[in-house]
Amino acid sequence: MDIGKYFKNLTIELESLKDRVRHYIKNNHWQSDGEWKESVLRTVLKRHLPKNIGVGRGFIANIDHASTQIDVLLYDNSKPILFQDGDFVIITPDTAKGIIEVKTKIRGKKDLRTAINKISEIAELTNPTPGIGKDQFFGLFSYEDCLSNHDVVLEILQKCVNGQRQRVVNCISLGKHYFVRYWPTRPAGQFSKWHSYHLENKAPAYFIHNVIDHLSPKWASDNIDVWYPEDGKENHKTGEIILPLPHQITD
Repeated sequence: MDIGKYFKNLTIELESLKDRVRHYIKNNHWQSDGEWKESVLRTVLKRHLPKNIGVGRGFIANIDHASTQIDVLLYDNSKPILFQDGDFVIITPDTAKGIIEVKTKIRGKKDLRTAINKISEIAELTNPTPGIGKDQFFGLFSYEDCLSNHDVVLEILQKCVNGQRQRVVNCISLGKHYFVRYWPTRPAGQFSKWHSYHLENKAPAYFIHNVIDHLSPKWASDNIDVWYPEDGKENHKTGEIILPLPHQITD
């Protein structure tokens, strides 16, 4: 089994599918192009996630207010749904299993900050009580990466989350190579932190497999040898930053 080659092939598949709509309509309707890219990621996730986890798009709502629109909404199929039409759903926070913000490209620091803040706000709505390892997954997936300095990704993450565990973003994938993962207590029992990695042509695959790992951790742990490449990713770490306590945050 060559899991590393499979990860690279999955990246190639996403790369080949992402512009399929744009080839026909060019720049005549960016919304349709963006919706297609979101559907590509949803389709890939549906291949792997167990049937008790729904994959759609829509909103999370409680008695007070609703979230902004969610590109990829993962939810518990065993619980009631407020509203559903095809893959469009409106659910309550306790039904949510995760959310993913999908972008064609992150053009700079402002784009990144806006995207992370959106995810963190939905995370806080979904699970307002802090927890060391939340059951829900919150991630940012961008098909293309236009950031010239990746060190700023960790800094922006730290500032947007602001030491609040309920606002944590679990994973970020930017383009084909750059990946970020949040470690609540691991590896080696260290403080909660994010690690960044340069994973040549593997970042999107690592993101997808981390979604499933997060939602089915025991299965992923029991089958680690067929779920991730043998060499892992820690040898490709490019940086790290801690999740400080709120009182430790300084401007």
